[in-house]
Amino acid sequence: AALRAAMGFTFEIEGMRVFFPYDSIYPEQYRYMCELKRALDAKGNCVLEMPTGTGKTVTLFSLITSYQYAHPEVGRLIYCTRTVPEMSKALEELRVVIDHRVETLAKDRAAKGETAPEAKSGTGGLPGGRILGIGLSARRNLCVHPEVSKEGDRDRVDELCRQLTAPWTRDENPQGRSKANTCVHYEKYEASLSDQSQLLESGVYTIEDLRAKGLEEGCGWCPYFGARRLIQAADVIVLNYQYVLDPKVSMASALGGAPIMPGARPDKMAHQGVEPSIVVFDEAHNIDDVCIEALSVSLNRQRLDQSSGNLQRLNAEIDRVKREDSARLQDEYRRLVQGLQQAGQIDEHIAERLQSPVLPDDLVNEAIPGNIRRAEHFVSLMRRIVNFLRRYLQVDRAQCEGPLSILHKFEEDVEVDSKSLKFCHERLRSLLNTLRVSNLDEFTPITKVADFVTLLGTYAQGFTVITDPYPEAEGIYDPTLLLSCMDASLAIRPVLKRYQSVVLTSGTISPLEMYPKILGMQNVVTESFSITMERKCLCPLIVTHGPDQVPITSRFSLREDPAVIQNYGELLEQLVQTVPDGVVCFFTSYRYMEQVIEKWYETGVIARVLKHKLVFLETKDVVATTYALNLYRQACDAGQGAVFLSVARGKVAEGIDFDRHYGRCVVLFGVPFQYSLSRELRARLEFLKQHYQIREAEFLNFDAMRQASQCLGRVIRSKKDYGVMIFADQRYARQDKRSKIPDWIQKFLDPGHVVMSTDTAVAAARSFLLQMSQPYQEIKGVGASVLTPEALQELQAQEGARAIDDVEPQAEKRPRLMAGEAP
Repeated sequence: AALRAAMGFTFEIEGMRVFFPYDSIYPEQYRYMCELKRALDAKGNCVLEMPTGTGKTVTLFSLITSYQYAHPEVGRLIYCTRTVPEMSKALEELRVVIDHRVETLAKDRAAKGETAPEAKSGTGGLPGGRILGIGLSARRNLCVHPEVSKEGDRDRVDELCRQLTAPWTRDENPQGRSKANTCVHYEKYEASLSDQSQLLESGVYTIEDLRAKGLEEGCGWCPYFGARRLIQAADVIVLNYQYVLDPKVSMASALGGAPIMPGARPDKMAHQGVEPSIVVFDEAHNIDDVCIEALSVSLNRQRLDQSSGNLQRLNAEIDRVKREDSARLQDEYRRLVQGLQQAGQIDEHIAERLQSPVLPDDLVNEAIPGNIRRAEHFVSLMRRIVNFLRRYLQVDRAQCEGPLSILHKFEEDVEVDSKSLKFCHERLRSLLNTLRVSNLDEFTPITKVADFVTLLGTYAQGFTVITDPYPEAEGIYDPTLLLSCMDASLAIRPVLKRYQSVVLTSGTISPLEMYPKILGMQNVVTESFSITMERKCLCPLIVTHGPDQVPITSRFSLREDPAVIQNYGELLEQLVQTVPDGVVCFFTSYRYMEQVIEKWYETGVIARVLKHKLVFLETKDVVATTYALNLYRQACDAGQGAVFLSVARGKVAEGIDFDRHYGRCVVLFGVPFQYSLSRELRARLEFLKQHYQIREAEFLNFDAMRQASQCLGRVIRSKKDYGVMIFADQRYARQDKRSKIPDWIQKFLDPGHVVMSTDTAVAAARSFLLQMSQPYQEIKGVGASVLTPEALQELQAQEGARAIDDVEPQAEKRPRLMAGEAP
């Protein structure tokens, strides 16, 4: 809020009042809002691309929260991000938007002479335009327990938390609740619930705010369990993709359950199976990969050996419980006969509404099959399954097999039908609960086996089973069994079915039509918005050859050619002498980066580059890479500048911004294709060809170009920013690659900059940077890159007049046609 330039303003889109928190708006933000509103009005989905640095987050929040305010029947906004910093940033933006709305409505009431704000019947019944906005993250990020929060490992934090909060731990110690074996923050949370007190006032709470509440004297309740409870009353929830897409996590978070908090909204559409809520996936260019990852399971010999150990431990636990408390196991058996819902394994709201990929309708309503109801029978079945998988893994060459084929082998060898396999995940969960196991991470191996067979028994299509004896390197025998999901629509289908509108948005989500196709989205608005600028802030250059006319490319047949590596080195040498501040370079893979740098060392390229700028590297070690990034930023701040050598598809390409002087030039050495001999990729390409008629080359080009666009988009983070984008590979000059670059980058690509040699590209970059370094004054008004409130009204009036002009000729035409038809 402190960064806000002024008080903001309000305007109308098709009769709906929009609260915008800044004193001016970009034309593309206004157009984005119009398209987004069109999709929400149609209760449909949309795929929207808007360039980085144009205020996408504040645009989304302004429009959707205004839409919720104008349409009380609309449910909550579920905003999905990839990382915790992105989540905090989004919640800060939301706070700015809502503060502005509350101020504006307070002024409106003062002008009318009203005192008390009226309660709006929708959005949680909160008065004065207020909302409840919550961020939900893992225990590790929210825990405030003095001992547990010191643990760095996520699994360890989860384990200790479960030990302190498990119902049986607390039941055994009803008097000494404050002792070391319980959590004082969880006890305060339970006490708050039993008092029916509202945990939080209205407002927007980031992860840090929730932690602060957990440490406050007056509150002190557990932020993790508090956040999980509050999401059922919140109007806006910001969380990680996994909570919505990964069935195992989304069941745990109970997202979308019936509101329990006082004052929460009733769900009018629950009986229809559709929740009138809006789901937004930000930075959604890799959403198909996230969906596939959520439903893929990998096993190896070590994991299967650990699973056998888990089963021995479970057997020992079952024997112990039989001796000490046989009624507990008998109780579980009796409940399982009634079915999962009555067993209490699935909350009734989840049973009704969370159609999770590993939890199909028949699973909810049917009883657990008789052959796995008794705990010892189930453990015996799991042992036979583990032994079968161990034998199945004894291979000496790679093979792929469909789910039905391997199921047939299961039925013959293990003597189990697919229906029993389908229930393994839930049955294991129920058993661990009955045995009061709090250290669930110890049982991860057997849980993975249960996930594997559950998915295998549930889906006949969209999966393949890949066995690879040498996954790491030729000669190292460590066979891996991978149940690979090939159909991204399986994970997102329950989301599309359950929520009224799903929005995919990113700065680099071209080509737009590919996403609805591979995700099975219907009723879709797709639109790409270009960036409006008075001056040309981007300089894309496609470099195809060196001064010696040798083509430069990372193509496999030429990548070891000394002339190609030399030309790449000369390009970097000349750029560090020309470009001030930071230069970011992306290679197609770690292996290729190591190969090129090794040659550059031998030929003296690195030594010559170091005379002008420091050089930093991205490695597979996250800590080392973070340290290198900090030093790179220090070098840029000091004025010397630096070079950061990185990898497409790596952490830096996905989440780090090189704005302002941190990235004046970005170079992409080669086209970042996936490893096309990967068995997973081959299987997926075959699936896409059969089911979606997407050719191999089309998908590979699409995937490579979205990664390339993501790398290049790192350097432009606002309209005042500028940078050079160099595509260093002759293949970018081809139409099939060039057409897949986002429109907003293509718009700045001059015809003379498509086939360039390294020296002419450096000259063009020098000229561009010289021009950009001149003083610049931002212009506001219609036709400019920034609209004031008055200019926006003028633009709306012009568009309204144009729409009337378009309608009038059709209205005139219609009577003439009718007259022509008369005898």
